[in-house]
Amino acid sequence: MMIRVARGLLPLAFLAALLADCAPAPTATPGSIVPPPPTPTPSSPASPSESALGATMVADSANGVSFERPADWTRWRPNEHNPINDGPLIYLSTDPLLPACATAPSATPNPPDSRGRACDWPLVALSPNGVLVTWLTTRILAPLPSVGEGLVMNGETTRLMFERRGPCAEIGGDETVSVLVPIGQPTPASYIAVVACLRGPDLATSEAQLRAMFASALIDR
Repeated sequence: MMIRVARGLLPLAFLAALLADCAPAPTATPGSIVPPPPTPTPSSPASPSESALGATMVADSANGVSFERPADWTRWRPNEHNPINDGPLIYLSTDPLLPACATAPSATPNPPDSRGRACDWPLVALSPNGVLVTWLTTRILAPLPSVGEGLVMNGETTRLMFERRGPCAEIGGDETVSVLVPIGQPTPASYIAVVACLRGPDLATSEAQLRAMFASALIDR
């Protein structure tokens, strides 16, 4: 399935299309892209622990979301967005992000644009084995999908969706991974989603680290 979306906005329509049509897919081979210009990397809080993957994982949290992430996935603060719009809550990236699109966690976020939206894609292109993870609010409570790879997240079962290249191809991604985070009782639903852009060649390691982060995530919103 090929989905075209407005550059970097990851709107609810995109997520609905993923839920309706996506199915797990094998990993893809990387393409040749131009690396992003260097930008300063912010510091981020960390509480190290060793994961079963052998990689150092650190505890982190923002906007009512707590999770463990690989130590080389830096957390950034997205630009603000109007609450009536869907928009990013957290960026995690192995690459430096554009200063016009994201700030260090301790810094004041950039204001929304004239449409009340956050930035377009917060980087030009992923580096080899690069990862960009966006936690975002979809604004509207949606039912969890019934297709895709099963995953226990936030104490409930949801589904991982995989797409070869997909929207993340715009920043050199070889794979787009998305999930709706279970929220609400007695019937779990979601208004928070995660979209991850992965670039090869080692997609398997990035996928495993992503699953570990999802398994550790807890939502308090």
